[in-house]
Amino acid sequence: MYVMTAAAYLYQGCAMGRHKKITLAICGLGGFARRRILPALISSPDIELVAVVDRAMTDFELPSNIRRFNSLEELLNSDLADSVYISTPNHLHSQQAQQCLQAGRHVLCEKPMATNSQDCQSMLFAAKKSALQLTIGHMLRYSPALQEAKKLLENGMIGVPRSIKAIFYYDLPESKRPWAFRKEHSGGGALMDAGIHCIDTIRFLINGPVNVLEARTDSVGVSGIDRIAQCRLTVGGVMCSLSVCSNAPYSSELLICGDEAEIAVSSFAACWDTVNVKYSSYENRGLNKEVMFDVSETYAYQLQAFADAIKSQDVNYRSAVDSLENVKIVERLYEINKPF
Repeated sequence: MYVMTAAAYLYQGCAMGRHKKITLAICGLGGFARRRILPALISSPDIELVAVVDRAMTDFELPSNIRRFNSLEELLNSDLADSVYISTPNHLHSQQAQQCLQAGRHVLCEKPMATNSQDCQSMLFAAKKSALQLTIGHMLRYSPALQEAKKLLENGMIGVPRSIKAIFYYDLPESKRPWAFRKEHSGGGALMDAGIHCIDTIRFLINGPVNVLEARTDSVGVSGIDRIAQCRLTVGGVMCSLSVCSNAPYSSELLICGDEAEIAVSSFAACWDTVNVKYSSYENRGLNKEVMFDVSETYAYQLQAFADAIKSQDVNYRSAVDSLENVKIVERLYEINKPF
């Protein structure tokens, strides 16, 4: 089974040459952070959770050595945390990321980077000005299943890529994330929420310029929130399509077709349990294979990459630049949208 290997570094300048962990605070202790980020931090060899910012001051139990803050300002005025994981509603990402960067903290911000490309640009400018790491949480790039699909593509196993189709269905009741149904807070509906994962996955697999062709959604009324979106675009000359829906049972599928073979990734958007990668040659069945990959450590791999970037003392902005482009693509799709 393919497992992405995280590089190991020793933190420069630590006393007696001992390994020093990067201290991290989580801003926004909602269900996502509790369900995905906290478990990933438990197994992290290089990151130590030292604080949370929890305005609601939930009764969720934390170890006694982890401090709770009522506001991000209180955290940033303390001497805790080298870095901050921002897991708040979308409209807060840009402002909070800039606050953290200006206060000398590295930032790992959940996707989407922000609700619009102008705010994304501001985040990137703040990161470069402070010379601090800014990573955006497109965690699927760290999925072992998608890493395998990318390796098959790069090794020419499907010949010339011809098309990619991504499907992502999930159920998001309004009661679960009320802010997601206000466009000024979310930036959009299913296309911004799940479609941006599909777009980033395709761009991770295929390099090249993006040409937006068609977008159709069910967004109606003043809210402008879409529950269904179907889009077509080309990436590096490859015809790509995505279909997302936020009021259906969970299902995600990825199909990559070439002139010699195809790759099917079942549940490609999952970060729990296992994901199946199936390679099918059109002519040589002896090459066919089907492998299950454990993707339960995907968020842990993302956190490790974040730590590695910080400790290398050579911060980079590839994640932020790519994430800015993702938001621009979503904006262009909304611009040409023709409602169903």
